[in-house]
Amino acid sequence: MSAPIVGARIRERRRALGVTQAELARRMGISASYLNLIESAKRGVSPRLVRAAAKALGLPPEALDGAAERRLAGLLAEMAADPDFADLALDPAQTAELVARAPGWARALARAWSASREKSRMLDALSDRLAHDPFLSDAVHRMLTNIAAIRSTSEILAAVEDIEPPQRARFHHILTEESARLSEVAQSLAQFFDADRAGARAAAPAEEIDEAFLAADNRFDRLEAAAEALRARLGLGLEAALDPAALAPVLAGQPAPRALSREETLRAAARAAVLSTCAEALEAELDARPPLRAEAARRRAREALADYAADALIAPYGPFLEAGRAAAWDADALAARFGAGFDHAARRIAAMTRPGAAGPRAAHMRVNAAGLALSRRLLPEIVLPRYGAACPLWAVYRALSAPGRTLRQLAEFPDGARVVFVARAADAGDGAFGRPEQIRATLLALPEQAAADTIYAARPGERPEPVGPNCRICPRADCAHRAEDPVFG
Repeated sequence: MSAPIVGARIRERRRALGVTQAELARRMGISASYLNLIESAKRGVSPRLVRAAAKALGLPPEALDGAAERRLAGLLAEMAADPDFADLALDPAQTAELVARAPGWARALARAWSASREKSRMLDALSDRLAHDPFLSDAVHRMLTNIAAIRSTSEILAAVEDIEPPQRARFHHILTEESARLSEVAQSLAQFFDADRAGARAAAPAEEIDEAFLAADNRFDRLEAAAEALRARLGLGLEAALDPAALAPVLAGQPAPRALSREETLRAAARAAVLSTCAEALEAELDARPPLRAEAARRRAREALADYAADALIAPYGPFLEAGRAAAWDADALAARFGAGFDHAARRIAAMTRPGAAGPRAAHMRVNAAGLALSRRLLPEIVLPRYGAACPLWAVYRALSAPGRTLRQLAEFPDGARVVFVARAADAGDGAFGRPEQIRATLLALPEQAAADTIYAARPGERPEPVGPNCRICPRADCAHRAEDPVFG
């Protein structure tokens, strides 16, 4: 766990309660000198000591473990890696201390930087369109032609007094026509820039959706209930395997989904069924998410929530939890049991967070062949870069070159945190002749402690593979896979 964050939190809480270091150390069962090292961020803090400190300070363990703060510190470390701040020589190692000492300022900085990145991305997109889009050059040419015609006609009317009425009427008609054409061109340009701006803002809604899922602990009980109700309506028990044909009563009149595999076909059919029958539950869930007030964010969130409800329709919470425990959370076994593929199983594992009926804590990410993240289900303690690629040593990128194989990796980050990565790639295309493959890879990420009760648990004596978050903020100076210079060191 992050020593600066946890140590600072222990110190602040102890001082707020008026407890001395000696007294707190006694309650925790450690020496006062060791507690002083913890509070000074000079010693790491084991989960056992976090629990002991939390009990002694009257707090739940999650109030001290700093998971959310580590995620914020990770974002600030990315900010420090921004080339725009290179001359400031910002040290990413200090972000944890900033978050611990001034969390409000840290959040404000992160929010301001995210907004700046969004606007920069928008400007880059608009600049590319201005430079390369043929519509703009044609529109500007037409606009200049209209303006020239209006100007020359107006000059004639102003300079010549004895124009015959029929001729004057003709010039007025020209002014009317050219003004209308100019208005049409201006309206087209306005629509063009509105559409372009909507595209350029795509990154911001994605981040809002990440935050909304994280705030909900990657679980939406309202959609779970809606999916179970739909099963009941179709006469299917919760344990029954779902077949696309069983969804025919609610898909009447809709074209059959076309996909390469049975798994993709099943997911597409389930999604279509959810969109046609669970609209009320989807809208209610959207309304319950304050960060999703912007229409662009709501639209993308609606798609993400529809995928979630489709997952729940295929594999209801209770049966999936029971099957997961029986299979030690083997994603391949769960994919075979519910028939919707590895990606579906990984997403459902990440959603098993119901208090008293939870699976292992897990994050999920899906990438395309270029390494671009298509969807993410985050955990506070596993930081995924918001901008640019992650570390090329992550198993998910290796899986892209070996479709159909499940890869497991025990990874160790520079701060000592260990994560078990499980990845698998598959072709998500429709299989049509002549069309390129659509290779996509799924990553299931489990903190080492969470993986202990799964089939993916670290083996005795297993050596972890050193990885990083991404090259810009990774301190591993001797890494042979580095693609960019680090922002520090």
